[in-house]
Parts: sequence; C-alpha cells; structure tokens
Amino acid sequence: MVSSRALNKLLMSAALLIAGCSLVFSYPSGTEDNEGMLNDDYEYDDASNVPSPQTKPAKDIGPQQNISVTVTGILGEEVVLKCDTKIGKDTVINWYRGEKIISTGTNLVQPNFSLNPSNFDLTILNSSPQSAGDYYCTRYPSGSHTFIKLVLNEHSLDIITPESSKSSQSSIHGLAATLMWSLSAVFVAALQQYKH
Repeated sequence: MVSSRALNKLLMSAALLIAGCSLVFSYPSGTEDNEGMLNDDYEYDDASNVPSPQTKPAKDIGPQQNISVTVTGILGEEVVLKCDTKIGKDTVINWYRGEKIISTGTNLVQPNFSLNPSNFDLTILNSSPQSAGDYYCTRYPSGSHTFIKLVLNEHSLDIITPESSKSSQSSIHGLAATLMWSLSAVFVAALQQYKH
C-alpha cells in the first residue's frame, strides 16, 4: 500500500506534468499568414518612421509630407516602386532617380521603366546593378515627396522553413499527448491503490 505522503507527491508531480503538457498544446504554431510575411520585397526593420507598404495615408497632410522607405528587389527581375499617396483627380506625380527625371505625370522619359497610369506605380524592368540607388516621387499640387532607397540582391532573402521543423512540431505534440495519457493512467492507478 502507498503512503498518503508518497501519494501526495505522486499526485503533485502528475498535476505539474499535465499542466506542462497542456502548455505545449496551447502554444501557438505559425500560420500561413505569418510565414508569408517574409516572402515579400519589403525590408522589415525597427524604424518607426518607415510606413508599411500596405498602409497608405488617406490624403496628403500639409504641403510638405515627406516619407522615406527602403525597397529590396532581386537583380534581373521587375521591381515596383510606389509613391505612397492617395491619388485624386488633380494629382500629378513625377518620378526621379537622383537628379534625372524618369516620368512627368503619365509620360515616361527614360527607358527600362513602365508606369501604371492609375496609381503612378513605377516598375523597373529587368533590374540591373545600376538600377540600385535613390529614387523619389514628387506629388503635385502638395509638393510632398516619397524617398525610396532601392537595394538589389542576387538572390531572394526569403527564409525557407525545412519540412523537418514542421514534423518536429508534430512530434512534440504527439509526445505531449503520450505523456498526458501515461500520467492519467498513473494517476488512476495511484487512486485505486489509495482506495484499497
């Protein structure tokens, strides 16, 4: 027969192990949405003054709203630069690379670019090492600017999650389930011995 002190220790250990296993089950695993965040061309950093590429101001605030962003692209591929603004019927946007003008309104004046006339997104076609550098757009009538630093890499910097890490998560959950069932069996056996 098991002493009540030994039974209390056993029950306390079982309760702690069950609580630990339940924490494993409640730990959130990555979702497809979270894993896809790093699969884009945006450079994530801690700078608080850098707007998200998905967040656009509702309108130009004041005459001189200036924004700075960094865009990362891959050599040889198309790279899209966005003039971060709401387009109104009177809005005109000019694109520049350094001091050279690329477009005025919807008219391109430089080769190797295309321009979306509905939102003024500038696409660099077949990017080369010479495409990297500083670009900016000027919005009229407000005169505000979006400054873009374009960085080009030879390869994508996406993080590839090996399948083994996904299967190891399943293994951990399976092990936790096995431990919980085993502890339940020990707990029931201890209670039965204590009753006798």
